[in-house]
Amino acid sequence: MLCRRYRCVTFAICTLLALLVCRSSQADTDYASLVNGLIGTDSEPGFSHGNIYPTVATPFGMTFWTPRTGRESGWIYQYDKTEHHGFHATHQPSPWMGDYGMLGVMPFDNGPAKGRLPVSKFSHDTEEAKPYYYGVTMEDSGVRAEMSATCRSSAMRFDYPSSDKAWMQVDAYGRSEFKINEAEGTIECTGRVQRGGVAGDFGCRYVLDFDCKIVDVERSPDQHWITVKLAPAEDGIVNLKIGSSFISHDQAKLNLDREIGSKSFDEVVAAAKAEWNKRLSVIEIEGATDEQMVTFYSNLYRALLFPRIFFEYNAENEMVHYSPYSGKVEPGEMYADNGFWDTFRAVYPLLSIIDPDINASMVRGWINAYKEGGWFPKWASPGYRDCMIGTHVESVIADALCKGITDFDLDAAAEASIKDATAFSTNGAYGRKGLKEYLELGYVASDRTGEATARTLEFAYDDWCAAQVCKAAGRDDVVPMLLKQSQYYHNVFDPEVGMMRGREASGEWRPNFKADEWGGPFTEGSSWHYSWSVLHDLPGLIALMGGDDAFAGKLDEMLAAKPTFGVGHYGGVIHEMTEMVECHMGQYAHGNQPVHHVLYLYNFSGKPWKTAAPVRQVCDTLYGPGADGYCGDEDNGQMSAWYLFSTLGFYPVCPGKAGYVLGSPRFAKATIHLPSGKDFVIDAPGNSDTAIHVQSLDLNGKSVSRSWIKHQEITDGGTLTVKMGTEPNEDWGTDVEDRPFGDWEQE
Repeated sequence: MLCRRYRCVTFAICTLLALLVCRSSQADTDYASLVNGLIGTDSEPGFSHGNIYPTVATPFGMTFWTPRTGRESGWIYQYDKTEHHGFHATHQPSPWMGDYGMLGVMPFDNGPAKGRLPVSKFSHDTEEAKPYYYGVTMEDSGVRAEMSATCRSSAMRFDYPSSDKAWMQVDAYGRSEFKINEAEGTIECTGRVQRGGVAGDFGCRYVLDFDCKIVDVERSPDQHWITVKLAPAEDGIVNLKIGSSFISHDQAKLNLDREIGSKSFDEVVAAAKAEWNKRLSVIEIEGATDEQMVTFYSNLYRALLFPRIFFEYNAENEMVHYSPYSGKVEPGEMYADNGFWDTFRAVYPLLSIIDPDINASMVRGWINAYKEGGWFPKWASPGYRDCMIGTHVESVIADALCKGITDFDLDAAAEASIKDATAFSTNGAYGRKGLKEYLELGYVASDRTGEATARTLEFAYDDWCAAQVCKAAGRDDVVPMLLKQSQYYHNVFDPEVGMMRGREASGEWRPNFKADEWGGPFTEGSSWHYSWSVLHDLPGLIALMGGDDAFAGKLDEMLAAKPTFGVGHYGGVIHEMTEMVECHMGQYAHGNQPVHHVLYLYNFSGKPWKTAAPVRQVCDTLYGPGADGYCGDEDNGQMSAWYLFSTLGFYPVCPGKAGYVLGSPRFAKATIHLPSGKDFVIDAPGNSDTAIHVQSLDLNGKSVSRSWIKHQEITDGGTLTVKMGTEPNEDWGTDVEDRPFGDWEQE
């Protein structure tokens, strides 16, 4: 990959594994074994290759489990580290957000610890990281440590070389009461560490159940951790089962009993693997290389982790949850750990195709967040966190509605959307900072509010989304107002420079404009990145920029420009700047989300043939099967969902509109196995590294001249046949009526 500084040794392991996997049919393919859980772990604060950790979990699991080679929060696992700190229960969605409610366990043989936390050397040669299993050998003690997971629990197995030297450290990373039953081999404790976004009596409660007695205990002076000596059988094998709950220890035990109970470690592994294979088999690709197979299914795994389930089932089997918004135990669904600024773009649109039921469940969870806290969250971890801009839950709901997903409280959704668009908030964790100026001036003023132009653009899109929600709810009284506000993007476009620009309260443009200056009126980017952020009205943006040719020419200019940057108000280089340079695509910064739709905008200007080459370049050079497999933060599945859509050959440029813009299918054939039992097949015969251009399209045998497809055309099932060629077909998809999304005359 051009973005990588070096290739990681895991690539050889992954390729070997891929070669061993049978691909004769969907039923025979072991998709879960294709996944490399170490992709994206070769990261540090100054440069991100994903900023993620090897996650052992079930899809959207409440508690994840990971090995720890780094800090207890932030960079939990770093590929280049040589010391292992054991296994870690985590809820961390991003190193920038931090972890909460954690628990650590570390096997060792030279106890008691006497105040020192045990660590061990390890080698990647003894390490195996899959969605359903992680195993490693601790070199200092010789212990083979393994773990698997269910939604709220974990099964672990430790093979000690000597049964009389079996010690375990249990770390709550903060003050905790450890309740120990030595004869039963059980421990109860609570992980209370949090970074905000919680209310009431917060803590993740854990119940640990060893299959042997505890014969000695050492407690740390600060009550953060304990070490226990275990009495396993002569073979030295210790099995540990851990249940978690945000409600109570009794609930944690109930979760453990229901999800694992009397199952052996191997049975838990097999069940988790089966669940992942069921989820991953929803998309079947053919004609991919071994590297591409690993990359594709590893990205699909990452796209099925967030937002995490945050609800449990009580003794009466009723769905309940600890609410980080009210601090109480509330009924119904709840989800957590999602940065909507990232995930609204592709994660939720992907779920609308492959799992509309969980999409609906998530919407119900976010509506519950509004009912319990009074606002939609902007960044939920687990509750309100002051991070990023815009109020994009409106987008998630608008996208669900336009795709026929309606099983939720629509009136409450409209009420919350109207509040985001009209009500002032004094807390940056919810509502819209700068809303007063936005409503009074028609834009957020750059001399009054930071990131003002980015806010204006995202508020305008969110207002359009809110209008769609309100239309569906019958709130016609507010729709005209919201649609008017959705056009406020015009007010931050400077025709003199031909780009989006900061504007002061006086109406004057922010002085000393530089297209490549980051920050100031923009968020983690520059005008190059935000001048395209009019997802809901691209015909209007094209008109502002001077028409089709001028618009496409500006896109060309962005890709051909030197990757320069000014640090702006950041005062120094941030990792996104360096990642843009390393992408080698001019001012296109794929490592951050604001540009994820940009390469598909050629279709809107009648030049869809220009989309293929840059999309292919991103897929082939900025993603890969090794520990350095991303160029930028993976961000709760968004980076992965972009890859999945783009390799399938289409992308959701405007969530909230039921269509997808066509690009360049990467594989000879891909089949989406839909929840209805139907299949949607993308058949691209002749597809190759050089045959990247769409020549023509047939949908179920009928010619299609459009450069986009409808959501219903996918969910109805059928076959999209894409004839590929080495040269662009400059006649396909060029007419106005063939451009996305068939609404040009209405705009």
